[in-house]
Amino acid sequence: MTNAAPNTDYKGELVELDAVEKALAGLREQYGTVPDVRTKEGYTLCKAGIKELTTYRTSTDKLRKEITQPHRDFIERVNGYGKDLIEKLRDIEQPLKDAKQHEDERAEREKQERIAKLQHTIDVNIWSYLDTAEGLDSTGLAELHDSATQINVEGYFDLTKEAEDAKGQVLAQLSERHGQALERERLAADQAEIDAERRRLREEAEQREADQRELESLRREKAEREAAEAPAPKQPPAPKPAPRPAPQPEPLPAAAKTVTITVAEYQQLLADQAKLHALEAMGVDNWSGYADAMQELNAA
Repeated sequence: MTNAAPNTDYKGELVELDAVEKALAGLREQYGTVPDVRTKEGYTLCKAGIKELTTYRTSTDKLRKEITQPHRDFIERVNGYGKDLIEKLRDIEQPLKDAKQHEDERAEREKQERIAKLQHTIDVNIWSYLDTAEGLDSTGLAELHDSATQINVEGYFDLTKEAEDAKGQVLAQLSERHGQALERERLAADQAEIDAERRRLREEAEQREADQRELESLRREKAEREAAEAPAPKQPPAPKPAPRPAPQPEPLPAAAKTVTITVAEYQQLLADQAKLHALEAMGVDNWSGYADAMQELNAA
């Protein structure tokens, strides 16, 4: 095919279009204002205008197509010719693109495999510090944090930034866990002191209760001993007998009261007395609660 453009100067065609343009002024003046079609004259004028304008419009469109037809034919030939060239160029280009795509995909697979290995190395060499931190006390966490500061982030290539970020996050989390461990240990120490103080107070209370029971037992023993050793009460003087015809003899004084106990009870009294003497010898009168016990004993 030839790629030569149509050799047209358009002078004659444009003359005909210019005639239409010149007629536009008269047509606009004559039909530019829509008449009152409700009247006979207006309706007739409207109908005549439509007919005349339709004739101008259709003839102008026909002339336009006649003028541009050679060019439209040329454009169609150019489009066909260009599409054919494009397909031939694509036949040469496509194998190159396929080869490049294949290589790009291979390189991408290798890159992803390399990145996956580097990511695994980051998990093993950096993130694993957090697994190691589980269950450690504050001392262990402090040592682990010091060790993590020595993590080498060189040699990670495409993932150097990820390795640096992982190291920073691990150090931050270890520092936070260390602070939490210190707080837990402080609270545990405080709780241990509270528990120890409670045990001490409980033991002191139990000792005081035991001492009180001992003092009460001693008080009962003393009271029983003093009651056993107390002299018999004196009998009141006998009243003078009423005068009788014959005097009566004076009654004999009553015998001193005695208490009869078993040998076992007597031996228990002796043992309690010896125990009381031993406590007094060891300063029981200086013990807490002794004065109160004596006051209760005397009040009894």
